[in-house]
This record gives sequence, C-alpha cells and structure tokens, in this order.
Amino acid sequence: MTLQTDIRYRDEGDRALLDVMVPDGAGPFPVVLCIHGGGWVGGDKEMLYPCGEILLEMGIASVYPLYRVTGTHPHPAQERDIFAVLGWIAEHAAEYRFEARRVGLTGASAGGHLTALVGVKATRRKGLPYTVRCILPVCAPTDMVSFAEYARANPDLLSVIEALVGGPIDRNAANARDASPLRHVHPNAPPCLCAHGASDGVVPPSQSLAFVEALKRANVEAEAIIVPGVNHAAFMPDTDPPEPLGGRAAFEAFFRKHLLGA
Repeated sequence: MTLQTDIRYRDEGDRALLDVMVPDGAGPFPVVLCIHGGGWVGGDKEMLYPCGEILLEMGIASVYPLYRVTGTHPHPAQERDIFAVLGWIAEHAAEYRFEARRVGLTGASAGGHLTALVGVKATRRKGLPYTVRCILPVCAPTDMVSFAEYARANPDLLSVIEALVGGPIDRNAANARDASPLRHVHPNAPPCLCAHGASDGVVPPSQSLAFVEALKRANVEAEAIIVPGVNHAAFMPDTDPPEPLGGRAAFEAFFRKHLLGA
C-alpha cells in the first residue's frame, strides 16, 4: 500500500491538500473520494481513513481532501473544491494508477452532503475526464431549506446552515437551493446508498429518506439504511476496527457492484 499525504490539488490556500491511499500492484484501480465532515467549518482528512483501509483490501484506491471552510468561504466554495479534486484525480491518474472512469464518493455529515451534491451535479455535466459511478452519503443533509426549518429551534445548528449558504435562508434562498442535493436530482444521477442513524439529533434521517425517494422517482438506483439506536455518526458504534455506518458488508457490496463490476 502507498500512502502519500499533504498533496496540493490547487495552487492557493492552506486547505488545498489531500492524502492518497493506493493498493499495491500495477492497477489501474477504481478510486473513492472520501470527504470528511465537520459542519463545513473544520474537520481532518484522516477522519475516513478506516473506510480507506477497507477499500484497500478490495483493490480500490482512495483520496482524502481538505476543502475550504464556511468561516471564510460559503457555498459554492466547498463544492468547487471537491470538483477540483475530481479533476486532480483525472489529471494524475497515470501517476497514481487511478482508473478515472470508475470513481465513487463517500463522506459523513458535511462530507455526506458534498458527496451527494457533487455526485448529482457531476453526472449532469458532459465531457468530464472522470466518471462518478456511485455515491454513499452518510448522515447527510440534502435539502438546506427543510433542514433550516428543522433547525429553527436550535440556533447553533441554524447558524451552521446559514454560514454555508451565506446568511439567513430567506435572504439566500437561491444559494440554499443550489446547495441542496435534493434540488438537483435527475435521471442520470449515480446509484446511491444513504446510511443514517435512526436517532440522529443533528441531521434528521428524513433528509436521507427524502433524497432516496427523489432518486427513485427519477428511476435512479437508490437505497437508505437507517441504523437503529445510532446518533450522528460516521462509523458503527462499538466496532473495532471501525466499520462504516450501515455495516461493512453493505459498504463493500455497494462499491464492489458499482466500481469493480463489469
């Protein structure tokens, strides 16, 4: 296994960095972009390393980016950074033995939001040098308008959402809609597996369920795993080593089907 850290994927900024895990062998290897959470205000690249260790065993490479935070850059800065990472993957495919036509995305919380948002938007675009084949958002907000309504009783949570969209929702409605994966669902969106804790007190499970139902209405393959007794989490509680929320078997089966299948 090759692990390289703090690779610069764009020219400016102290968060324009990513890490890469690549299996041993000649490749090329499908690659999963693993996007950390942290309320769009922080977080570390290493947060989803346990996912990468599972992917390595499957013969899949993984990439872990930082992205700009809302304290200085509201939406669409975070989305643009993830698109820049996808472009970097395609540009450096030969160097890192990536198969840029077999890319998956996963992430938790804010990272789950970016997974869903970039996944549905990337599959609307033509002529890209990479192909997003599937997305696995975890405990992801998918509709900033309804999420803000839910957060009205929690000023701290509401302030996090408003920081993402650039201010109060009613004065930034267009940006809130643009930041909402649910509002960009289309028939060519990638297959999706959502995982969400049934007891999530930060992002309600209805956010994942509504996204999956919208995808299904568009005839896109989509499923939600709602995990009983789990709050806002990226990994299954009490598992050592950590397993992705929803379980390792579902995680492996999803990426095996969509990245390793014919």
